[in-house]
Amino acid sequence: MVGIKRDSVQTRKAAKKIGKGKKGKERFDEIDDEETRVVPWPKLLISRGPTTIVSRRISCRMEKLENKKACVREEGLSAFIKIFHDGDQEENEEVLDSILENYFLTYLDQMLNCLKKGLTKEKQLASQALGLLAIYVVETENADEIYRYTTSLVTELLRVPNKLLEPCGFIALIECLGIVTFFCASNTVEIQAAMQVIWEYICPKSKALKNQVSATTLSTLIYTWMFLLTRVYRLEIIFAWQGVISWFLTLLKEDATCVAAGEALALIFEYDKVDRFFVKTEELLSESYDGLRKYIKNIILKQLESTSMEAKTGPPLKQMFNNAARTDWDVLMYFKEDKRPKYYETFYEQKLILTSWSSITQLKFIKNFLGEEEFSNYLMENEVIQELFAFEPYYEEEETPTLYEPTFEKIETRVYLPGTRGKDPELLTKSQIKKEREQTKSIIDKSKTKLMNKRRTFAEERKGKGYFQEVVSAVSLFGLLS
Repeated sequence: MVGIKRDSVQTRKAAKKIGKGKKGKERFDEIDDEETRVVPWPKLLISRGPTTIVSRRISCRMEKLENKKACVREEGLSAFIKIFHDGDQEENEEVLDSILENYFLTYLDQMLNCLKKGLTKEKQLASQALGLLAIYVVETENADEIYRYTTSLVTELLRVPNKLLEPCGFIALIECLGIVTFFCASNTVEIQAAMQVIWEYICPKSKALKNQVSATTLSTLIYTWMFLLTRVYRLEIIFAWQGVISWFLTLLKEDATCVAAGEALALIFEYDKVDRFFVKTEELLSESYDGLRKYIKNIILKQLESTSMEAKTGPPLKQMFNNAARTDWDVLMYFKEDKRPKYYETFYEQKLILTSWSSITQLKFIKNFLGEEEFSNYLMENEVIQELFAFEPYYEEEETPTLYEPTFEKIETRVYLPGTRGKDPELLTKSQIKKEREQTKSIIDKSKTKLMNKRRTFAEERKGKGYFQEVVSAVSLFGLLS
């Protein structure tokens, strides 16, 4: 059953409201019954919330998620996914904030119901919606809620055989488990527990598990396991992973998994804790760590060189290498020459440069989950993704008209009087002197008036008057004003 933790304060309050008028244990029977479906307490919050345009929009979408028709539920899921993708837009920002603050548990409960009851397409949409929710709540108290309920349900769905579940639905569940665990798990034990679930399908011990995994899904499983490994600090590896390197060496010989297995081996060597992933034989028990590392590296390099030679001649393997965007295969160069990988992509004319296997693994997985175009938007707008890749977006400021005013103004006026040129000022008559003075004063006054008009224009433009007058003049010109 998808329910809410019964010992929480909110659950007891909901139980008190539902069991009003009852006594003793009877008040909690409707909540604690594990066999029946109960109305979770988050739905009570909707009726208590303010009736606004935003709340009505959210309620309308949530009603679609409870519809009996799968196509209507899928439409509702797509609407919520669009809200998350366009969360930076003003029209969706308020809706997204309201979901996270006021409707989080109701939204989570409905997503989990769609994930549990829906068919392949509905499971894909619900998995993506839960993954997007995990990215947004990573730094809030709700992160633990989404981790516990999502990972519990996804693990249950994976372990119960379902003939109607298509490979794409299986992949969606695995990616949902990976993205939710990566962003919402609080410690390394929780992360490695999810890794253990995924490893059961990478290295299946039963026929039932082996039948669920195809060649295409196996690569996704490997990349998801690697993605979670990047969150585990190398000194905190506590689960038994001793057979991992040996199994990846086996997968390195397969055409469909050679690229993924090679990158997984490179990631393990980057962590520099190969003894935690390799089973020592009797001959190697007394070997030092450096000796063991060199021994394993030679085995891997030999297999990589063999695979690389086959890639030059075998069309299927060659195509696999081309799809992985590796011209000289960075994995081979890493083991052969200790050459660190250098991977970069351009987003909106800005380069994101990565130089470690862990960051490259994270980029490939998150970009595959979000989609290439959506990942570009998240990288430019979402602070969680920016912090993960240490990316600082640069925005060019739009050029806007700016009003510049001089700090110092000076007027120079030259006065030319033809009638007095060449004459000695002492020989001028009183009337000539008066006329010259008046002409000079007139020219200076006109210059002062021109300067004052200029200052008045600047003052009007600062207040927006100038623009308004230009608009009024233009409108009057076309006869739009009576």
